[in-house]
Amino acid sequence: MTTRGSTAGRVAGHLLMMAATVSSAPLRELNEIDCTDGRLVNIEIKAGRVGVEDVLEFDTRAYHFEGSDNPSVPGATIKMHPGQQCTLRVTNNLIGTPCDGQHSNEFHCPDTHTLHTHGLHVSPNEDNIDTHIEPNGDTHDYVYNIPEEHLMGTHWYHAHHHGSTSMQVGSGMAGILL
Repeated sequence: MTTRGSTAGRVAGHLLMMAATVSSAPLRELNEIDCTDGRLVNIEIKAGRVGVEDVLEFDTRAYHFEGSDNPSVPGATIKMHPGQQCTLRVTNNLIGTPCDGQHSNEFHCPDTHTLHTHGLHVSPNEDNIDTHIEPNGDTHDYVYNIPEEHLMGTHWYHAHHHGSTSMQVGSGMAGILL
């Protein structure tokens, strides 16, 4: 019992030291992408290594923007403007087994992707959560026509494939829409 308690105490101590180190690390500025005048923004999904000031590093699935080799966790801030069109081209370069249209809320298809937004007042056809971007190079263009009268605000986007949403969002596949 003493050994078990000592081990737990050492682990807790290491975690506290790591948390203190991470919390004192400077915040980094998030990538920002202006998606106006019909601009096409390329988003690639692939595995990547992320970390906080070399204190905590891990491999995860992540968004990579505009051909960058560096994962963006969380995803880049994407600026959209009323009365303009924004196209997000999402390419899924994870290596995995295609889902073949399976749709359930039990964990499955961890490498299939769907992009979903919150706060945009656009057609359901533009924010289609029934889209399945399969692994191994499948691509889909999400074309958003932002209404002229759209209110300003801080909105967000995230991975939304039913059965793997929490895993993908938990790995950082979410970002801000301005």
